[in-house]
Amino acid sequence: MRKWLRKHWKKTLGIAIVVIFLAVFLVLEIFSRGAATIFNQAMAEQDMLKGTITAEKIIAHVTGDVDFTGLEWRDTEGRLILRVPEGHFYVRLWDVVTGHIKSTTLQELTLKDAEVSIHLADDMTVDFVRNSKDMQKIQRDDEDWQQKVSLVGKSEEERKRIGEFHRRKRAEKMAKQWKNFDRTGKKIRMDLKLEDCRLEVFYKDRHYLLSGVNLKTAINTDKRMEIDVNTGRFGGTMIGSNVNLRGTVEFQDKDVPVGDLQLSFVDVDPSSLGLGVQIHDKMTLDSHLTGPLNGIHGEGRLKMAELHIPGLYFQEVNGSISYDGEKLVFRDVTGNVYGGKLQAEGTYDLDTRYYQIHAIGKDLQSSKALPNSHLYCNVMVDIHMESKGSAKEATAAGNFTSGEGRYRRIPVKRITGSFQQSYRDLRFYDVTIDFAGFRVATDALEIKDKKLTLGPIFVKDSSGKDISMLEFGRK
Repeated sequence: MRKWLRKHWKKTLGIAIVVIFLAVFLVLEIFSRGAATIFNQAMAEQDMLKGTITAEKIIAHVTGDVDFTGLEWRDTEGRLILRVPEGHFYVRLWDVVTGHIKSTTLQELTLKDAEVSIHLADDMTVDFVRNSKDMQKIQRDDEDWQQKVSLVGKSEEERKRIGEFHRRKRAEKMAKQWKNFDRTGKKIRMDLKLEDCRLEVFYKDRHYLLSGVNLKTAINTDKRMEIDVNTGRFGGTMIGSNVNLRGTVEFQDKDVPVGDLQLSFVDVDPSSLGLGVQIHDKMTLDSHLTGPLNGIHGEGRLKMAELHIPGLYFQEVNGSISYDGEKLVFRDVTGNVYGGKLQAEGTYDLDTRYYQIHAIGKDLQSSKALPNSHLYCNVMVDIHMESKGSAKEATAAGNFTSGEGRYRRIPVKRITGSFQQSYRDLRFYDVTIDFAGFRVATDALEIKDKKLTLGPIFVKDSSGKDISMLEFGRK
């Protein structure tokens, strides 16, 4: 026997290889033909996703690739968490052949045209939750799907208190109901892709809705995750045209994953942040965020091609921003305005939506700001703007001083005054106009549709006493 084996070992080895190959092929063929049964058994035995997972159709290939349609994930009470019209996944064949299916068996997963809702806890652990009604509006493409919940009328203290209440209730609800996904003690090594999906994100008291989501991420929970995301329109707490996110998240030897991310919000609508009434000029925020995901922070840039606010028209607005998880801080924001320059700084609270902005404008040309007003001079303006959470609760106040110029044909040495704006009401106070040798004063300066009117005005002597009243400035 030994002599025969020594003589025919090559032939014997070849036959053994063929037999093993045929056996493996037979197992894989059985896998492909009985994919639905194997899938159902695997879904029943897995314990990472709570509830039940079913699919209308499963088509498996001997390569380990599986196509599916009509996949549904329902929680333990039968409520729909996720529905995927079509998708694809790839499994490690040896795990299937040996029947040893585990968390790393799934190597690749692609979801197409799905609606995915996730909740991020304060420590950034992920859970999957049921779609909100707002997500359903995206599917129907309602006109107002991007709109946010109004916080009009609430004081800053009330907003903070409500935020704390919601955080506490959210934590209680998560502990009781939102444990649909649990990977405790399990490893994940998988490439995850989303193609043209709708994504809903709950984080703290913020709610983001994103359409046209395309995501590519390589996950290895022993080491790191690489992520690349771009979206279409987004709404909820912030409204804009698209979001871009790229970077890495480190898991290794970290209690909380550490991120290094480039994040851009493109064409944000300022009115969605409560920054002013009917201010819809597009704003882009680019940032580099680093640190633990539950306390990520960073720096970035703000830019706007143009900005219209009552009485002012800005171009090429640029500045620096910083983010600490609760607020945005704006620094060194500059813009061109009516031939002059404006510089501003301020803060925006993401929880209360309160903001404060201080700005100084220099060398603003009245002829550009108020065409056909017959006023020609340069103006310096000092503005303080703030809001208590909505456009209707936004106010602005400040003062202005002009240089020498003229009104119609009359030389003007200086114009000074104060102003206040709330909602759609703009008023001027303590306006004085210095001419050669005398001064006039009025509280009836008005700018409407970029047209300037003055009247009545009071002529004062050197001591400031009224000596006459004129209808100066009326056409």
